Amino acid sequence: MLAFLIYTAKVAAALVVFYLFFRLLLSRETFHRLNRIILLCGVTASYLLPLCVITVNITVDSTRTTRKPNYLWTHSTGVDWWVVALFVLYLIGATVALVRLAIAFRRVYKTIREGERHPQPDGNVVVVLDTPEGGEEPSPSSWMEYIFLSRKDFQNAEAAGFENSPVYIHEAAHLALRHSVDLLFLDFCALLQWFNPAIWLLRRELTALHEYEADKAVLDKGFRPRDYQLLLVRKAMSDSGYSVANNLNHSALKGRIDMMLRQPSQAWRALRLLVLVPLICAGLAMNAKRAYHSAPGRPFLLVGDNDNIFVRVDGKEFDKSKLDEIDPYSIQSIDVMKDGNGGGTIEIHLKK
Repeated sequence: MLAFLIYTAKVAAALVVFYLFFRLLLSRETFHRLNRIILLCGVTASYLLPLCVITVNITVDSTRTTRKPNYLWTHSTGVDWWVVALFVLYLIGATVALVRLAIAFRRVYKTIREGERHPQPDGNVVVVLDTPEGGEEPSPSSWMEYIFLSRKDFQNAEAAGFENSPVYIHEAAHLALRHSVDLLFLDFCALLQWFNPAIWLLRRELTALHEYEADKAVLDKGFRPRDYQLLLVRKAMSDSGYSVANNLNHSALKGRIDMMLRQPSQAWRALRLLVLVPLICAGLAMNAKRAYHSAPGRPFLLVGDNDNIFVRVDGKEFDKSKLDEIDPYSIQSIDVMKDGNGGGTIEIHLKK
C-alpha cells in the first residue's frame, strides 16, 4: 500500500509540473494538433516516469569507511495505520470518481438509445434531441460516432445541407479527429488522480484544444469568421454538468474567439518543447536509486555494532562476527525484518 501511495504522489507531482509547463509555454500557441499530442504524451509520461527507476551501482571499500551504512527496512512486523487510513481514503475518492464517470456514460448512452437517430452518408449518426417543456434547448455535442443536435439545429442543418451546416461540420470534426478517445483516456487517468487539480485542469486544456481544432475545421470550409463567431455567441448557454462528450460550448467562448483571431504561431516557438528535456531528466534523477556493493575481497557491510540485529543464513542462525567470510557474490537475496524496537533479523539467502 505504501509503495502505491508513494507512486501516486510521484505521479501527482509530475502532473503538476507538466501542467505548469503546458500552461505557461504552449497553451496560447496555435499549434493545436501538436499541443494535443504533447498534452496526451505528457500525461502518459507522468504515469510512466515514476516506474522508471535507474539504479546506480557504487562499490564501497569497507576497510576505509568509518561511516555506518544506511539501511532500508523492507519488511515490518507492525501495521502502519496511517497508511491504511490514507489508502482507504484514496479508494473512496477513486470509487466516487468512477461512479461519476459511469453516470456520465449512462447519460450519454441513454440519450443514444432513446433519441431519434438519423445515419449520415459520412458514417456519423445524428441523434435528434427534443427540447424539454419549459427547459433550454439542448446544446450540440458529440461522442464516438454520434452527433447530438436539438430538433431546431437538425432541421436547419437538413434544410441547408449537412455539409453546409457549421454546427454539423464542427461536431463532425470532433468525430473525425477522435476527440472522444482523448477524453476517454484522460478520464480514466483522472480516476487514479481524482484528488489532483492538475489532471482536471489538463482535461480542460484538452477540451479547449479540441474546440480549437473543430473551429478551424469550420473556418477551413470557407465560413466567414465573423458569422461563425456570431453563431457561437447565439448558441452559448449554460453547461448541463459534467459530460464525457465534446460540446460546442465546452470551452470558454471568449478563449475560442480569441484563438480564431490570433495570428498563426511562428514555427520557431515550437522549440519551447525542448524545456521538456531537462524536466524529464530531473524526473529520472529524482527517481534514481543507489546500490552499494563491497569491493571483492572486502567485508560485506550489513550491520553495524547493533546487538539487537540478528543474522540468519539460509534459515540458520549465523555469527555476525563471521560475515566477512561470506562472498558478496554468492548472495542471492537479503530480507530485512524490523521488530519495532530498533532491531530485527536479516535473512541472507545464498545462491544454490
